[in-house]
Amino acid sequence: MSEDYSKHTDELLFEAFKQSGKEKDAAFRELFSRYERKVYVFCLRMTGNPDDASDVFQETFTRFYRQTLKPEESVSNILAYLLTSARNVFLNTRRNKVFWSPFDEEHIASHAPLYERSELLNMISSALDLLDTPYREAFVLRFYQGLSYKEISDITGDSVSSLKVRVMRAKEQV
Repeated sequence: MSEDYSKHTDELLFEAFKQSGKEKDAAFRELFSRYERKVYVFCLRMTGNPDDASDVFQETFTRFYRQTLKPEESVSNILAYLLTSARNVFLNTRRNKVFWSPFDEEHIASHAPLYERSELLNMISSALDLLDTPYREAFVLRFYQGLSYKEISDITGDSVSSLKVRVMRAKEQV
């Protein structure tokens, strides 16, 4: 009988993930189910294109599954770890190819009429497309992913104060 990983903390799942065989597979499946949506939405917002987002998303989880972990390695914030990986895959892809296009937001201003929401989505999408990558990234992580400045700092490696400035400037530009 297999163990139910759905009740495990991320830390325990990460420990199981460092094993081999069925333990690793079961832990990966649980981590994937917990974070697939947030990682995909991040990829979609960064790329602005569902096809490119799927590529970045798939590469992120493929790298995560295939990585070789040392027994002493530990990760307490799996989401930040995965978003950092997705960011790196995105930046590596971006260096080789420019692939921005408009995207549809899941929802926005649900009380507004449909035509107003559509127009607002197009305006936001266009504005995001015009932002430089560091500003777009900070904006997406802060407002779409709902991360704190400290969590964004852990992902990007930038200082909290510089991220606050980036987010403020991105908001002004949007």
